[in-house]
Amino acid sequence: MCWVTRNGAGLNVTKQEWIKYGALFLLAVVAFGVAGIALTNPRGAGEASNTVTVTPAAATATASAPPAPTPTATATAQRLGIQLPADPVVLILGDSYTAGDGADRPDQGWAYLVAGSLGYPTNIDGVGGTGFAWGGGAQDNQALEYEVRLQRIAENPVFVPNVLILQGGQNDSLINNPDEIQTATARTIESARRFWPGVQVVVLGPSAPQPLAEELRSANSAVRAGAAAAKAPFIDASDAGWFTSANSPEFDFDGSHVNTAGHNHIAEKFLESWVTLIQ
Repeated sequence: MCWVTRNGAGLNVTKQEWIKYGALFLLAVVAFGVAGIALTNPRGAGEASNTVTVTPAAATATASAPPAPTPTATATAQRLGIQLPADPVVLILGDSYTAGDGADRPDQGWAYLVAGSLGYPTNIDGVGGTGFAWGGGAQDNQALEYEVRLQRIAENPVFVPNVLILQGGQNDSLINNPDEIQTATARTIESARRFWPGVQVVVLGPSAPQPLAEELRSANSAVRAGAAAAKAPFIDASDAGWFTSANSPEFDFDGSHVNTAGHNHIAEKFLESWVTLIQ
């Protein structure tokens, strides 16, 4: 109700008008009373209160309520984050992308750009042709899987990382066995946590230009599932569309790697994701 005050004007009211205004006021009081009763008991005195939760199955029969999304590995990973230590010491480990292949200089690779932007003490370990499950070489005979390399690094007590960024999955596609890739990814993360108790792990999946990115979807899904199984956040460059058919020609180096501009693009996208992970 809005009250309006008029300053400087007198009012002359007759007896009949007082009676009329009194009747109107009484009707208003009765109306407010009825409305109050309705609001405090909208279902009636004998009807019990009930809260309805719409499940995905029930939602299909409810036109006004869209189905609830089914939880996926992607959704789970996106909800995860890391607790950034007070004094971060970072290890970035991956394949030829982490090594900076395709850039004009290795230090123009995405990992080096990210390390420079974050400003933390960082070691970068990139070995071309390797992966979570693929040990390198044409016959997978070099025994340089990520878990093996992490163990070797952990043998040096001088360097103790508390943040680990694992990049890869491109070469794991050579195995053509998603279950093996998923298991190796989860095992690698769990091993890192044994080597360095409390280490915060982030996984960056395949980040290749098109059309290779499309061919790597199965490997990407397997790495994502492994990260989810180990409860580690996963940065999904594939599903996020970092490389499209439109921008890939600008960033492509040789069909398998990105050029200097492509590495810069990966670094920018990674840092955008990083901000959400540490919040």
